[in-house]
Amino acid sequence: MSSRAVSVTELFDEIRFTPYQAGICFLCFCVTLFDGLDLTVIGVTLPKIAEFLHSSPSALGLAVGAGQFGPMFGALILGMLADRWGRKRMLFLSAVIFGLFTLLTAFITTVEQLALLRFLAGIGLGGAIPNALAYGCEYAPNRMRATLTTAMWAGMPVGSIIGGLSAAYLIPHYGWQSLFILGGIAPVLVSLLVMLFLPESLEFLVRQGTNQTLIRKIVSKVAPAIANDGDIQFYSTQKKLTSVSVKHLFSDGRAFTTVLLWVLFFLSFYLIWIMLAWAPTLLRKSGASAQQYSLAFAFINFGSAVATITVGRLMDRFNPFRMLKVVFALTFFSVILFGFFASSPFIVVAGMCFVTGLFIFGSNSGIVALATISYPVDIRGSGVGWAYAIGKFGSMLAPVLGGFLLSLQWSVSQICLVSAMPALLVIFAITILQRHIASAAHNEVSS
Repeated sequence: MSSRAVSVTELFDEIRFTPYQAGICFLCFCVTLFDGLDLTVIGVTLPKIAEFLHSSPSALGLAVGAGQFGPMFGALILGMLADRWGRKRMLFLSAVIFGLFTLLTAFITTVEQLALLRFLAGIGLGGAIPNALAYGCEYAPNRMRATLTTAMWAGMPVGSIIGGLSAAYLIPHYGWQSLFILGGIAPVLVSLLVMLFLPESLEFLVRQGTNQTLIRKIVSKVAPAIANDGDIQFYSTQKKLTSVSVKHLFSDGRAFTTVLLWVLFFLSFYLIWIMLAWAPTLLRKSGASAQQYSLAFAFINFGSAVATITVGRLMDRFNPFRMLKVVFALTFFSVILFGFFASSPFIVVAGMCFVTGLFIFGSNSGIVALATISYPVDIRGSGVGWAYAIGKFGSMLAPVLGGFLLSLQWSVSQICLVSAMPALLVIFAITILQRHIASAAHNEVSS
């Protein structure tokens, strides 16, 4: 009897989306939750850390900005190692690194220690997030890829919600250090779940071709009849690359797309961090108490969670570029309105925080979804990792610039007006990317 070949892509596209795949995506969601928890922990504790260390906003801004080098290195190095050695190992290692050094941040006594530990924790964070998104994407059918990618990315705002609500209780009762203890223990627990329950990427195993028993064991979880058919051989439709070097991000016509994705990540992550690193401080400047700005921070991220789930679904159903341009236009106006209403009664501030989070994170999740589907399997970890790392340059600039603007004694409205401008640049870059992809597709058809 002759054997039949089945590609991994065909396998996932032809079967129903199973609970096993949903469980994999949920664990990846839990990993991306670290990013949101990290955003919240540093954001809501900055005012208290400033008092504890007797430091100025500009000095803390430099420390937090310096800490963004960690995620940049983690995304580059651990992303490439995952393409070579497998995503599961790197996810486990990344989560342990992040948890350990976040926990140690509770014991800082100087601004320099804060910067160092933020850098080291960031290495783990930078490795965890791109690999989780690339990994989950590989267990998703093409018809649901943008939806599931943004759903996994929704872990970031959900983590921020958890952090914001926890901060409202923990900071007044147990001090700012308690948030770093929480933020350190959680990743270690999730790393154990990753090691115990996550399989390796099926695409990765098929490309390696060394463990057919394990491949069939994984396939049996989603398609038992196919796994039990000994005549079926599994293969990958992706072109095998000779290495996972960054040069592949710029070969085969990918160079301009890669550069534009980097621009989009840089500006989008800047928008996130200018708000989330300084939103509690801006609200405090406008008269909010620690409990009020912590709860308001949770509303930002509640809006973010709603948006990240919605945007991916809309991108799968409609023109993704048009959707993203509309969402970034709304992001521009929402940041401006945040500054305008910052000193309003709390119920107004909470509503405005929800709207701002809705558009800032919704637009960012769309950019992340574009990156996960822009590269073949062999370099997906590297591609998303490099884009994430470039985004971290934007994250690094935002705290520094925000601290500088605060040192100028600008009003909250003025700071938010300047901070909203990158959203307009994103719209311009998306327009260029859309035309480039349409032109490339037209040329391919013509040839």
